[in-house]
Amino acid sequence: MSNRTEVTRVNIFGREYTIRGAGSPSYIAEIAHYVDMKMRQMTDNATLASTAKVAIFAALNIADELFQKRDQYGEMEESNSNELTRLADRIEQVLTESSHPSVSSSSVASDASSLEETPALQQNSTSSLSR
Repeated sequence: MSNRTEVTRVNIFGREYTIRGAGSPSYIAEIAHYVDMKMRQMTDNATLASTAKVAIFAALNIADELFQKRDQYGEMEESNSNELTRLADRIEQVLTESSHPSVSSSSVASDASSLEETPALQQNSTSSLSR
């Protein structure tokens, strides 16, 4: 997005609006189209007497989508953080074991089975080793 104020004319639910904003005209038009689509969905599902009610219900649906995505993002962020912590702990363990010359063969076998559980990690590790 640029810092320059752009003027964009959009049509939402049969009315034309002039929007001033820092976003590109195509971005503003895309958002306006989305709001228009949501408002039209409200009238497809029920007969609403006023445009204000349609707009309120559309806004509630859009807010619900936002909150659901925010919750999903939070869950993914927590999951990723837990996985990164687990991997960092495992790396630390392997480095500690490798710094001691008395690494047993069962420990090495355990390391190999741990890598098999995460093929993406194994592929990334292998590709970075070959460089």
